[in-house]
Amino acid sequence: MLTCIEHILDTTSLEIIREQLADPQRFTSGVGTAAGRARAVKHNLQGVSGDPQIRGISRLIEQSLEQHPVFQAAARPRQMARLLLSRYEPGMGYGSHIDAPHIDGVRTDVSFTLFLSEPDSYQGGELVIESGAGEDAIKLPAGAMVCYPSSYLHRVEPVTHGVRLVAVGWLQSAVRSAEQRALLFEMDSALAKLREPADSDSALAELANVRANLLRMWMD
Repeated sequence: MLTCIEHILDTTSLEIIREQLADPQRFTSGVGTAAGRARAVKHNLQGVSGDPQIRGISRLIEQSLEQHPVFQAAARPRQMARLLLSRYEPGMGYGSHIDAPHIDGVRTDVSFTLFLSEPDSYQGGELVIESGAGEDAIKLPAGAMVCYPSSYLHRVEPVTHGVRLVAVGWLQSAVRSAEQRALLFEMDSALAKLREPADSDSALAELANVRANLLRMWMD
Protein backbone atom coordinates (compact mmCIF):
# COMPACT_ATOMS: atom_id res chain seq x y z
CA MET A 1 0.00 0.00 0.00
CA LEU A 2 1.26 3.45 -0.95
CA THR A 3 -0.03 6.14 1.37
CA CYS A 4 0.49 9.84 0.66
CA ILE A 5 0.11 12.10 3.70
CA GLU A 6 -0.09 15.88 3.59
CA HIS A 7 1.04 18.52 6.08
CA ILE A 8 3.65 16.57 8.00
CA LEU A 9 5.51 19.88 8.32
CA ASP A 10 4.07 23.39 8.30
CA THR A 11 5.29 26.26 6.11
CA THR A 12 7.39 27.89 8.84
CA SER A 13 9.22 24.66 9.65
CA LEU A 14 9.88 24.01 5.96
CA GLU A 15 11.35 27.47 5.45
CA ILE A 16 13.68 27.04 8.43
CA ILE A 17 14.76 23.59 7.26
CA ARG A 18 15.45 24.68 3.69
CA GLU A 19 17.43 27.69 4.90
CA GLN A 20 19.61 25.45 7.08
CA LEU A 21 20.07 22.89 4.30
CA ALA A 22 21.05 25.48 1.70
CA ASP A 23 24.72 25.06 2.67
CA PRO A 24 26.17 22.14 0.63
CA GLN A 25 28.89 21.70 3.25
CA ARG A 26 26.32 20.11 5.55
CA PHE A 27 26.27 17.14 3.15
CA THR A 28 28.65 14.37 2.17
CA SER A 29 28.51 11.48 -0.31
CA GLY A 30 25.51 9.24 0.26
CA VAL A 31 27.34 6.06 -0.71
CA GLY A 32 28.44 5.48 2.89
CA THR A 33 24.88 4.76 4.02
CA ALA A 34 24.12 2.28 1.22
CA ALA A 35 24.65 -1.46 1.36
CA GLY A 36 24.95 -4.24 -1.21
CA ARG A 37 23.75 -3.47 -4.72
CA ALA A 38 22.34 -0.12 -3.61
CA ARG A 39 25.89 1.18 -3.12
CA ALA A 40 26.54 0.92 -6.86
CA VAL A 41 23.38 2.82 -7.89
CA LYS A 42 23.23 5.53 -5.21
CA HIS A 43 24.35 8.95 -6.40
CA ASN A 44 23.28 11.64 -3.96
CA LEU A 45 24.46 13.63 -0.94
CA GLN A 46 23.60 12.82 2.66
CA GLY A 47 23.38 15.13 5.66
CA VAL A 48 26.46 14.88 7.88
CA SER A 49 25.22 12.98 10.92
CA GLY A 50 27.44 14.88 13.36
CA ASP A 51 26.31 18.32 12.20
CA PRO A 52 24.22 20.00 14.95
CA GLN A 53 21.79 21.50 12.42
CA ILE A 54 21.28 18.14 10.73
CA ARG A 55 20.59 16.51 14.10
CA GLY A 56 18.16 19.30 15.02
CA ILE A 57 16.24 18.97 11.74
CA SER A 58 16.05 15.20 12.13
CA ARG A 59 14.65 15.55 15.64
CA LEU A 60 12.07 18.11 14.48
CA ILE A 61 10.87 15.72 11.78
CA GLU A 62 10.77 12.78 14.19
CA GLN A 63 8.67 14.79 16.64
CA SER A 64 6.27 15.78 13.85
CA LEU A 65 5.85 12.12 12.87
CA GLU A 66 5.23 11.09 16.47
CA GLN A 67 2.40 13.62 16.68
CA HIS A 68 0.81 13.07 13.25
CA PRO A 69 -2.33 10.91 13.56
CA VAL A 70 -2.51 9.85 9.90
CA PHE A 71 1.13 8.73 9.84
CA GLN A 72 0.62 6.82 13.07
CA ALA A 73 -2.50 5.10 11.68
CA ALA A 74 -0.88 4.24 8.33
CA ALA A 75 2.49 2.99 9.60
CA ARG A 76 1.72 1.94 13.21
CA PRO A 77 5.38 2.45 14.16
CA ARG A 78 6.90 0.32 16.89
CA GLN A 79 10.50 1.45 16.42
CA MET A 80 12.14 3.95 14.10
CA ALA A 81 15.46 3.39 12.38
CA ARG A 82 17.68 6.25 11.30
CA LEU A 83 16.37 9.32 9.50
CA LEU A 84 18.51 10.59 6.61
CA LEU A 85 18.43 14.00 4.95
CA SER A 86 19.24 13.66 1.24
CA ARG A 87 20.23 16.22 -1.35
CA TYR A 88 20.09 15.61 -5.11
CA GLU A 89 21.84 18.07 -7.41
CA PRO A 90 21.64 17.98 -11.23
CA GLY A 91 22.80 14.64 -12.56
CA MET A 92 22.19 12.80 -9.28
CA GLY A 93 19.71 9.96 -8.86
CA TYR A 94 19.28 6.59 -7.19
CA GLY A 95 18.89 3.46 -9.29
CA SER A 96 16.38 0.68 -8.67
CA HIS A 97 16.91 -1.04 -5.32
CA ILE A 98 15.20 -2.57 -2.29
CA ASP A 99 15.92 -1.20 1.17
CA ALA A 100 17.92 -3.34 3.57
CA PRO A 101 15.81 -5.78 5.67
CA HIS A 102 17.17 -4.24 8.87
CA ILE A 103 18.78 -0.87 9.59
CA ASP A 104 20.35 0.01 12.93
CA GLY A 105 19.04 -3.31 14.25
CA VAL A 106 15.46 -2.38 13.32
CA ARG A 107 13.44 -4.60 10.96
CA THR A 108 12.31 -2.43 8.05
CA ASP A 109 8.61 -2.90 7.37
CA VAL A 110 7.79 0.61 6.16
CA SER A 111 9.90 3.09 4.19
CA PHE A 112 8.98 6.75 3.77
CA THR A 113 10.08 9.83 1.88
CA LEU A 114 9.21 13.30 3.17
CA PHE A 115 9.54 15.97 0.49
CA LEU A 116 11.23 19.19 1.61
CA SER A 117 11.58 21.01 -1.75
CA GLU A 118 8.63 22.41 -3.64
CA PRO A 119 8.03 20.30 -6.77
CA ASP A 120 8.39 23.25 -9.15
CA SER A 121 11.83 24.13 -7.73
CA TYR A 122 13.52 21.17 -9.43
CA GLN A 123 13.05 19.00 -12.50
CA GLY A 124 13.25 15.23 -12.53
CA GLY A 125 13.79 13.55 -9.18
CA GLU A 126 10.53 11.58 -9.15
CA LEU A 127 10.39 8.71 -6.66
CA VAL A 128 9.31 5.71 -8.73
CA ILE A 129 7.87 2.82 -6.69
CA GLU A 130 7.38 -0.56 -8.36
CA SER A 131 4.64 -2.91 -7.21
CA GLY A 132 2.43 -5.61 -8.63
CA ALA A 133 0.19 -2.88 -10.05
CA GLY A 134 3.04 -1.31 -12.03
CA GLU A 135 5.05 1.84 -11.39
CA ASP A 136 4.00 4.98 -9.51
CA ALA A 137 6.04 8.16 -10.09
CA ILE A 138 5.68 10.36 -7.02
CA LYS A 139 6.64 14.01 -6.60
CA LEU A 140 4.71 15.59 -3.74
CA PRO A 141 4.42 19.13 -2.38
CA ALA A 142 6.91 20.17 0.29
CA GLY A 143 5.79 18.92 3.69
CA ALA A 144 4.01 15.86 2.28
CA MET A 145 5.26 12.28 2.45
CA VAL A 146 4.71 8.87 0.91
CA CYS A 147 4.89 5.64 2.95
CA TYR A 148 5.29 2.24 1.29
CA PRO A 149 6.35 -1.32 2.15
CA SER A 150 10.12 -1.63 2.37
CA SER A 151 9.93 -4.74 0.18
CA TYR A 152 9.04 -2.66 -2.91
CA LEU A 153 11.63 -1.92 -5.57
CA HIS A 154 12.03 1.82 -6.00
CA ARG A 155 14.30 4.42 -7.57
CA VAL A 156 14.83 8.17 -7.80
CA GLU A 157 14.95 9.54 -11.33
CA PRO A 158 17.94 11.80 -12.07
CA VAL A 159 17.48 15.47 -11.21
CA THR A 160 17.99 17.61 -14.31
CA HIS A 161 17.60 21.08 -12.79
CA GLY A 162 17.49 22.57 -9.30
CA VAL A 163 17.98 20.78 -5.97
CA ARG A 164 15.82 18.02 -4.52
CA LEU A 165 15.78 17.86 -0.70
CA VAL A 166 14.04 15.00 1.09
CA ALA A 167 14.09 13.16 4.39
CA VAL A 168 13.96 9.38 4.17
CA GLY A 169 13.40 6.88 6.95
CA TRP A 170 12.43 3.36 7.91
CA LEU A 171 10.52 1.77 10.73
CA GLN A 172 9.39 -1.49 12.23
CA SER A 173 5.63 -1.58 12.43
CA ALA A 174 3.56 -3.03 15.26
CA VAL A 175 1.65 -4.81 12.43
CA ARG A 176 4.13 -6.72 10.32
CA SER A 177 1.85 -7.52 7.37
CA ALA A 178 1.46 -4.73 4.80
CA GLU A 179 -1.96 -6.14 3.84
CA GLN A 180 -3.18 -6.07 7.43
CA ARG A 181 -1.84 -2.53 7.95
CA ALA A 182 -3.75 -1.44 4.87
CA LEU A 183 -7.00 -2.95 6.14
CA LEU A 184 -6.60 -1.33 9.55
CA PHE A 185 -5.90 2.04 7.93
CA GLU A 186 -9.01 1.74 5.74
CA MET A 187 -11.07 0.88 8.80
CA ASP A 188 -9.69 3.83 10.77
CA SER A 189 -10.48 6.13 7.85
CA ALA A 190 -14.04 4.84 7.62
CA LEU A 191 -14.64 5.17 11.36
CA ALA A 192 -13.40 8.77 11.24
CA LYS A 193 -15.84 9.52 8.42
CA LEU A 194 -18.75 8.05 10.40
CA ARG A 195 -18.30 10.88 12.86
CA GLU A 196 -19.30 13.27 10.06
CA PRO A 197 -22.88 12.60 8.84
CA ALA A 198 -22.15 13.92 5.37
CA ASP A 199 -19.49 11.20 4.87
CA SER A 200 -21.54 8.25 6.18
CA ASP A 201 -22.25 6.70 2.75
CA SER A 202 -18.57 6.77 1.84
CA ALA A 203 -17.65 5.31 5.23
CA LEU A 204 -20.11 2.46 4.87
CA ALA A 205 -18.71 1.63 1.44
CA GLU A 206 -15.18 1.56 2.86
CA LEU A 207 -16.24 -0.69 5.74
CA ALA A 208 -17.96 -3.06 3.32
CA ASN A 209 -14.74 -3.22 1.32
CA VAL A 210 -12.72 -4.01 4.45
CA ARG A 211 -15.19 -6.77 5.35
CA ALA A 212 -14.89 -8.30 1.89
CA ASN A 213 -11.10 -8.23 2.05
CA LEU A 214 -11.10 -9.83 5.49
CA LEU A 215 -13.30 -12.62 4.16
CA ARG A 216 -10.84 -13.17 1.31
CA MET A 217 -8.02 -13.34 3.83
CA TRP A 218 -9.70 -15.76 6.23
CA MET A 219 -11.93 -18.03 4.11
CA ASP A 220 -10.72 -21.47 3.03
